[in-house]
Amino acid sequence: MKIALDLDGTLITCEPRQSAVLEVALKPRRLSVDTRRVWGLKRNGASTEDALVTVGLSRADAREVARDWRRMIEEPAWLALDQVIYGVYETLDEMCCMSAHLMLLTARSRREWLEQQLRHLRLSRFFRSVIVVSPERATQEKAQCLSEESVAAFIGDTESDMRAASSARVAFYAVETGQRDAEFLARASESAVYSDLASVWNKLKSDSKYSGPSGRS
Repeated sequence: MKIALDLDGTLITCEPRQSAVLEVALKPRRLSVDTRRVWGLKRNGASTEDALVTVGLSRADAREVARDWRRMIEEPAWLALDQVIYGVYETLDEMCCMSAHLMLLTARSRREWLEQQLRHLRLSRFFRSVIVVSPERATQEKAQCLSEESVAAFIGDTESDMRAASSARVAFYAVETGQRDAEFLARASESAVYSDLASVWNKLKSDSKYSGPSGRS
């Protein structure tokens, strides 16, 4: 069975890097916000800019800070803050042992920085293929990849992932470990929301979508 997985928020943390970069983007303008509140707003669906406006910044300041945040967010120094979410190594290892064909499908601007990060976090070994799409066209390009690769299931953490799977007519499994919280994901779709990757894998094992090595597809 071929399973596609998103990276940020699905397999690795989002909040430490995003909040640290936000603090750096605010500093030259001598601005300060409650980064935990900003993260909470983003988890519930807000963009970085809109979250900053909600916590008190002017629209102009929020737009400039968000622009600088986007520029810095994938730099290697900040990527070093990412950590593999608890239980992910064990779950990926079990998936591979049961002959699941794992494909990483993620939106990043610089593939070389992604590959460096995957090696550093010891994640490369789990995936037979790594597909990188443009952040600006993530939904469309992910949908195209899902269709072309004949993927049976896609596991992700955002409404963009959800829309990509829907467009490609691929079963989508949402996890609440990343960019969006369970409440937002439940509003965005009638599908179940899972606590983490292990919960999704347990569901796949328990139903007819996965029959183990002898039924590998």
